[in-house]
Amino acid sequence: MPPDRSERTVDERNREMGRKVIPLETDGRELEMYRDDYGVPHVVANQLSDALYGLGYAHAIDRGTQLLFSYSVSCGRGAGDIAATAELVETDSFFRRIGLHLGVEDEAASLPEHWRTLIESYCAGVNTGLQGRRRSWPMWATKYEPHLWTVESVLMIGNLLAFGGLAVSQMRNERLLIELIHAGVDDDALQELFAPRLDNVDFDAIRRVRISNSLSGEALELLADLPRLAGSNAWAVSSEYSATGEAMLAADPHLEVNRLPAIWYEASLSWSDGHFSLGATLPGCPLFAVARTDRVAWGVTYLRGDTVDYFIEDVRQNDLGTWQYRRAKDWHDFQVREEIIQRKGSDPIEMTVLENEQGNLDTMPDRDGHYLSVAWSGNHPGFGDAMGAWLDMLTVTSVDQAVEAATHCVQPTLCWVFADADGRVAMQASGRFPRRGPHHVGLVPVPAWDEENHWQGWLDNSVLPRTIDPPNGVVVTANEEQNPDGHWLVTQPAGDYRKVRIERLLAESSEVTIEHMQRIQYDVYSVHAERLLDVLLPLVPNGPLRERLTGWDRRFNPGSTEATLFMRFYLQVMVQVFGAAKKGIGWRRMLYLCTRAGYSLMVLTAADRLLEKEKSIWWAYRDKAELIHQAASRVDLDCPPWSAVNYFHFTDRFFGEQHVGRLLGYTTGKYAMPGCHATPFQGHVLHTARRESTFAPSYHFVTSFHELGAWTNLPGGPSENRFSKLYKSGLAQWVAGDYQWLGKED
Repeated sequence: MPPDRSERTVDERNREMGRKVIPLETDGRELEMYRDDYGVPHVVANQLSDALYGLGYAHAIDRGTQLLFSYSVSCGRGAGDIAATAELVETDSFFRRIGLHLGVEDEAASLPEHWRTLIESYCAGVNTGLQGRRRSWPMWATKYEPHLWTVESVLMIGNLLAFGGLAVSQMRNERLLIELIHAGVDDDALQELFAPRLDNVDFDAIRRVRISNSLSGEALELLADLPRLAGSNAWAVSSEYSATGEAMLAADPHLEVNRLPAIWYEASLSWSDGHFSLGATLPGCPLFAVARTDRVAWGVTYLRGDTVDYFIEDVRQNDLGTWQYRRAKDWHDFQVREEIIQRKGSDPIEMTVLENEQGNLDTMPDRDGHYLSVAWSGNHPGFGDAMGAWLDMLTVTSVDQAVEAATHCVQPTLCWVFADADGRVAMQASGRFPRRGPHHVGLVPVPAWDEENHWQGWLDNSVLPRTIDPPNGVVVTANEEQNPDGHWLVTQPAGDYRKVRIERLLAESSEVTIEHMQRIQYDVYSVHAERLLDVLLPLVPNGPLRERLTGWDRRFNPGSTEATLFMRFYLQVMVQVFGAAKKGIGWRRMLYLCTRAGYSLMVLTAADRLLEKEKSIWWAYRDKAELIHQAASRVDLDCPPWSAVNYFHFTDRFFGEQHVGRLLGYTTGKYAMPGCHATPFQGHVLHTARRESTFAPSYHFVTSFHELGAWTNLPGGPSENRFSKLYKSGLAQWVAGDYQWLGKED
């Protein structure tokens, strides 16, 4: 039996507290489960392994479809297991080509016993839960066949988080830069825009590369559904500056929020000697992404670390028909890997992948020439250690132990923020970064035939940014650039707008409260707008536009018409300065980039920084003030409120956008999205002809060590069942900015 916390029986105690007990097959393990008032599962066990069994069981009964479908996609089997849609076929081909599925068995076999035991216990819970539930409607409709959950399954979900959710964004930005070079944007202008990242770049060599088609919009939208931490806030305040007298931590990972069920799944685990862990978990993994235990709390943000590089391969087909690549003056045969893309109800597709020690060609060549190959650090042995690092967080007892454990998380690249029960705070970056050749930043491809350009092992963990017990008692991270001297960890320009705003708000009070932390998470003030208007408004002629933007409070509240006005002005400035320039980006492409800020922040951030300069190649033959005049003259002053522009609907992840889903009410009414890409509440919405995509806080978590729990909200609920009252039980709180209490077992 579980630890005896009173003389009452478990059933008596649960009835007295109004708990809804979750019946489960324990397989001889000592644990119990119940739901709190919000439907969140609480697992009470004698030991951690049994608690993780309970977590796996809860994932299976509440999110079985989510974890199974995610696994199929991660393996490149979505079109065969789920449905042979064009976007799933394309995504399967993409993941199979990169080799996301390779080496997983070896990694599972090489895991240390203590990690493997915990993961196997979790998997046992998943399998028990799956066996005891009926197939969900999405599984029934697609004739999906469930399968056993294994250690390999867990590692594949980890790979999906690291690559499909994060590394792909780096690849997309690097491809975007290659496409700008191919489009004929002036070399000197690009070098200035991304200085010093493009110094010594051979632009002509890049233009000679035969590039394949990028992923389609539909495939990219499917990838947007994947779990990721592409934009997030996390900060911690030491006990010295906390109104509670104990350390505090807040974290909110940002991703797509309008598809239900939510990506994250709240849970609380308790085991022997008062140990517990509670917060946001990822279905399919024994992983708490944002959480706390009795001793340590943590949140993570994406470091935007560059662990993906493109290389230029010189490729030829010899007289025997064998494809070869060049090293110096010598030619070598590619390794050939044959992949089969299964399609449900259709014939499979055969795909040939050419690879070598440096990476994989991103397309099958059709003639001799220069082609791109891609290398990702996650394809190298040791990626399974990342899951072990997450497991270690459940048992560390101090920020010192936590930062040490974090350094073993080789993928994805993260910034971990910690607080502990001793009142201390810390930040640690993690990830496995390639040691690149001289003069190779990593943002654009370099010739692979020059072996000096190859990866030369890994950077030592000692170069990763670390802060422990800062003098001001505060650590804050929000996807800003962090590049230690001499090392390019982050190669794409990244803004610090959210970080600066959070630091300002924390500095306003000598003693930070829980309520203060919660208000910061919903703050919609834009430092981005503040900085640009300081530079641009003096160049705007006197008149209504200048008057209204001068009087604007720089907040992206739903009712603000000035927020809409600023974004119209900003778009016109970008088009006039960077789109209409001779040998510039082009006005159509610039318009596209501006309306897809979540996709093109690298370019927009670089452009924002350049606008602050007096002189630039981009307006060397034009008058900057006149360009701003032209932009201002094109702005329509009759603006709707921000809510009429930045709005969205909640819909079902599996059926919402299909006709049957709309008929059954799977899509909600319209919701206003506060904020923009540069505010602490990062509210970004993209409307396309086929789809509505969002990027916003997917979970809010605030905790203080003066109490045993956390204040949270989630845009969704525990259940993936559209007809369950727990399907969207948290939506109202998330929209209103209200928080619920998630506490440990009494």
